[in-house]
Amino acid sequence: MASHISYHFTLFKKFQVIDHVPTLTVHGSAAPPGGFNLNNPNAPFVACDAGTPLTLGDFTPANNPLWAVLNSRAQGNAGFSPVSIPGGAQAGSSWPTMPPANTQGWTEFQLNPSTNKIVDVFGQWITNDHQLKDIPAGVIAQQPAPFPPGLEAGIKPFVCSMAGDKGTRPGVPSNYWATSLIFLVDPATGNIVTPANLAATAEYYLVAVIGNRGQTDGGRYLNQPDALQAAASVMVWNTIDSPGVQLPSLSNVDLNDTNGIFEQYFLRAGAYDVVGFRLNVQTVFNGVIAALNNALVSNPNLLGGVAPDVWVKQQPAHLCSKVVVRVQGDNFPTFGTTPDQDARIAQKNLAPFDPTISATDPNPNINWKNFIVGQPLFFLIKGAGKNTLKILIDDALQGTFKLHLAIPAQTYERLVKGADRQMKGFTLVDAKEFAASHGRAALPFPETVILSQQGADNVLEFGPLTEGHFAAMSLGIEYVPAKVKDGLKGDITIVQESMAARLDPGSGCYKVERAVVGGFTLQVRAVDPHIDPKGNRIEFGDN
Repeated sequence: MASHISYHFTLFKKFQVIDHVPTLTVHGSAAPPGGFNLNNPNAPFVACDAGTPLTLGDFTPANNPLWAVLNSRAQGNAGFSPVSIPGGAQAGSSWPTMPPANTQGWTEFQLNPSTNKIVDVFGQWITNDHQLKDIPAGVIAQQPAPFPPGLEAGIKPFVCSMAGDKGTRPGVPSNYWATSLIFLVDPATGNIVTPANLAATAEYYLVAVIGNRGQTDGGRYLNQPDALQAAASVMVWNTIDSPGVQLPSLSNVDLNDTNGIFEQYFLRAGAYDVVGFRLNVQTVFNGVIAALNNALVSNPNLLGGVAPDVWVKQQPAHLCSKVVVRVQGDNFPTFGTTPDQDARIAQKNLAPFDPTISATDPNPNINWKNFIVGQPLFFLIKGAGKNTLKILIDDALQGTFKLHLAIPAQTYERLVKGADRQMKGFTLVDAKEFAASHGRAALPFPETVILSQQGADNVLEFGPLTEGHFAAMSLGIEYVPAKVKDGLKGDITIVQESMAARLDPGSGCYKVERAVVGGFTLQVRAVDPHIDPKGNRIEFGDN
């Protein structure tokens, strides 16, 4: 299933903060202008005083008044200046340019970004996703009624582990993994679903109910300096903790963004709301297999000799989800923490993987750097034109990183294969076996030869390059995440030497000698992906 932009989590929640809903001054007030109340996620789909903000079934952005008034403001028009709808069912109707001023939300989501501006993303949802309405109405209906703020000072977010949860602990049921207000939702409808198993082609939203039991309203859009944040992870059925995968946040405006931090823009004291994350089954399965393979490095007998993909699919190996919340600056609770100890975490058992699913990318932890080698001008003198590629590796990288050199198969046959070509520190690996063990996506070229590092000194002779004077290659850096810590690791340097013909001024004759003709250095740095938008490290789980 193709991923779609989420109306509710990506767009609607940003519309709320663009138009002052947190402060109840404009489109969230008791009597909002024009009868358009953005406390209600259905508001753009139903009529207000001027008409219907979204022209349902019309996938031209300009024919949808809500997009048109925001786009008018994006084009620099003054607030409240009239916008005439050019076509569709509401052609000729007049609407006011909105927002009337550069609000905090408008500045953050439209003016500041260089790409993925909110008006552009809104237009993509209209055109590409055909106004897909994914309001999680069933989960919203599970929200308990607001309650008077508790006696605790400050902002106290929690994830609901049961119906009516007010965030006090202890007091949750002993089977909290079955009672938590965490649900799988169909992205096409917003409905709660309970699949018998998780098919490889499926994608769901993981939606959870959160609340605030403190006396203080939370969120940056209620004038708090620190963001209110949530994150979610899924892991193989477990008791407390196991290798898992962090899910991308549905608040991301870019469908390719894997950032797992969901920002809750506002949450009043004693109130509830829902947070959402994207669960692509195939991606999650690949990640779980990779996480188990990484765990096997330090504990080879972890699964009793059973292959990770077999172990995961054995019943009752359900996928387990955990959702955590925090005020930015605080640590998230670890995934080894139980919900009866800490209200900021909740757990829910989901469905098992479909027995037919298989990993398409079981070990994606290879980064390839494509490069081109060239040929200096050489004369047809015996010995001239032969090239040598040397790969120099810092000692700090030895044992933690493994290198692979990939060469297109035809290039290898033409330039490398032969008894007179030295190959030191590399061993030839069957490409089909490499793809089977690392995943087809691990191959940088469709038809390739893989040379894998076996020693510290890595030398490869090739050439001369007589056809086009260029050849493509790729350097692969393989790593095991469990062994790599965040930070600068060291350098890998590629040096190309060539047997070049040099003129001897004394004799007036050419002689062949070795010379360095080019190269480059790669600086290897490990970057922890679990960093929040302000650069703070997220400390939770094994991820």
